[in-house]
Amino acid sequence: MLARIGPWTLPFASAWVLFCTLRATAWERIQSLGVVESYGFAVYEQLIRNRAFEGEFFQTIHRGYIDHWMWSGHRSIALYVTPWFYRLWPEPLTLSSLQIGLVAAGCIPAFGLGRTLLGGLLGGAVGLVLYACFPPFWVLALSDYQDIVLGIPFALAAVWALRARSPWLFALAGFLCACTREEWAATLPVLGLAAAGGWRQRVRYTTAGLATALIFTALVVWLGRDAVGYQTPVQTHAGALFGHLPPIQRGWPDYHRFYVHFLVPTTGLAALSPVVALPGAGALLVHLTTPNGSGIDADWRGHIHHMAPVATFFVAASIDGLGHLGAIVFPAGTRTRWQSYLEGRGAVPRWALLLVLATVSTIYAVHTRSWIRMLALSPTASPVLQSSRTLRAEWAVVAGVPDEAVIATDPDGALFVGGFRRSYTYGESLAEKSRLGLRELDYLLVRRRDTTVLAEAVRLGGTVLAETTQYQLLVMPRAERLPHAYSE
Repeated sequence: MLARIGPWTLPFASAWVLFCTLRATAWERIQSLGVVESYGFAVYEQLIRNRAFEGEFFQTIHRGYIDHWMWSGHRSIALYVTPWFYRLWPEPLTLSSLQIGLVAAGCIPAFGLGRTLLGGLLGGAVGLVLYACFPPFWVLALSDYQDIVLGIPFALAAVWALRARSPWLFALAGFLCACTREEWAATLPVLGLAAAGGWRQRVRYTTAGLATALIFTALVVWLGRDAVGYQTPVQTHAGALFGHLPPIQRGWPDYHRFYVHFLVPTTGLAALSPVVALPGAGALLVHLTTPNGSGIDADWRGHIHHMAPVATFFVAASIDGLGHLGAIVFPAGTRTRWQSYLEGRGAVPRWALLLVLATVSTIYAVHTRSWIRMLALSPTASPVLQSSRTLRAEWAVVAGVPDEAVIATDPDGALFVGGFRRSYTYGESLAEKSRLGLRELDYLLVRRRDTTVLAEAVRLGGTVLAETTQYQLLVMPRAERLPHAYSE
């Protein structure tokens, strides 16, 4: 029993350290408001907060969109689950922790995939290093909260189930992956083509992937039956791809600064498993043909969450590619090298696995140093979070505002007020979602430089309650209706 369980302590321990390390960095970013986008993070928090405590999806902090779980046009059934966690710990860190936890959990299927293809603890350790030490996963985990990132461990588990020859687990992992966001559903039938064996096996898994995608589609159609006029971005872009191939929108500077890092230092091994890499290549094509300014960035501090399928399938194909390489060099039993390659696994001796493990570990030990500095990571196994020296004073100021209050701020500070039932952004959602404008508010967190907004609030009877170096908190006359007053 211990011999079976023992090896699995390695991926679980690795996942824990990865979780604690990235969570500490996310906490630092939230406290200092150094997140990817305060405005985007805040709308997710308010939508999830209102589902958790009001029982329905609605938001007032972001202009446009609809009051629905399909608020942005995406289909993410995960939005029905995330409020369960948020209800326990209602703060932005909960959403980041959930996302980071799931990315860290990818260590488990990565280890399982390596163990299945290369054999034993050493084979699993190779898969674990290729996943856990791949810096783009760290950046994706730190992308505030983006539901597409939640699908990473389930996609990797689907590849593992494919190689372990379990169609039911493949379908289950694929369904859970698709439920995080609809982009993943499109990858499942293609992924089924990577099944080992003859055409019968490929048909079997492709059918399983297609059936899973159709079940997911039927579910989101039923859940979204009351929403009209909102196409998913995948539908829009796919229509363009089928009509004619859009031009590549990125240039060589984007390649050298951004895209090349999804291809190094070891993902070139994915060429040995091209079908597993194919869904990632498709997602990469979508990314390359999407114009800048469309919410899909080629910037490490921007919206890069759409690269989650690229990173996942390229790394999975790298692990799988090593399995194919091992099968060619060390064919199993009486099989020819070609037969062993098609099977995807050979009889790799321990000395060879030790050599591979030492090589990839050394490569990543060198490769990740600059990333650790860039992301300001401090490796830790402690879940205890420390207060940041760059803690924004606005968090304490807003903490004194009653929970039932209506408050507004500018888009840059939106995360400060994302946890309220109704909060607005002046210059953005307030003009669209309120007929009363500033008269709608109980409190206003106004940036000092926005003198026009400040002057209007004062003219309407607003008075300053608290100040920071960048913001002033005003109480508006309408706050008299509240049962609780501001508490410092």
